[in-house]
Amino acid sequence: MQNKVCTKCGESHDISQFKYRATYAQSKSWGRAGNVRMEIISKLCRNCRPKRKPVSRLTRKEMHNKVQTGDMNAFIAKHEVAKRKRDAKNKQAISSRKRWEKQWKAELRDILKPIRKEIISARKVWEYAKEKGYVDKANFYHAYHGLLHHEKTHAEYNHMTNPRRPPSARWADYIHPNVFSQIKEMWAGLPPIYKYSGKLPMLIKYRPEESKNAE
Repeated sequence: MQNKVCTKCGESHDISQFKYRATYAQSKSWGRAGNVRMEIISKLCRNCRPKRKPVSRLTRKEMHNKVQTGDMNAFIAKHEVAKRKRDAKNKQAISSRKRWEKQWKAELRDILKPIRKEIISARKVWEYAKEKGYVDKANFYHAYHGLLHHEKTHAEYNHMTNPRRPPSARWADYIHPNVFSQIKEMWAGLPPIYKYSGKLPMLIKYRPEESKNAE
């Protein structure tokens, strides 16, 4: 068995580890026929020799040249060019989709802004009533706060799992009708002294017909 020492790693390997076939272009430049690939014995072993570029990293000009010299099958080059076009188109579509999703999320956030503000307001009233010992008022605003928070979270979760343009530009359309009814029933049962000692809750003030006329 014939061995050879690699000039890079300094290890001895079988001579077969140093042999490789030149490209058609290389063989032709060395005076061989265009359809002959010379066998070369390198100074470097197989592991130390620089790896040839994979097809995916070749430029279109490099692929064209390899097809011309016979070092690449024309079908492979055509397939790679088509793949790159598809990838570029898909990347553009994904980028466009992300821009739309970002815009839709911002739109929904603006639409839900009144609900977020009302959640903060309801929490403050609840904490104040609890501190003062206004049990009925504290209980109402605690429940009111919880229902508002649930509806806002539900709307945001639906959008997160199915990103799309918000189906409505009105905040009230993201509150279930049953929640409006529940809040009104709770408000009706609240002692009158607590109903008129501050600003009315947003869901109590809201009038669907007035909102539609304002559009």
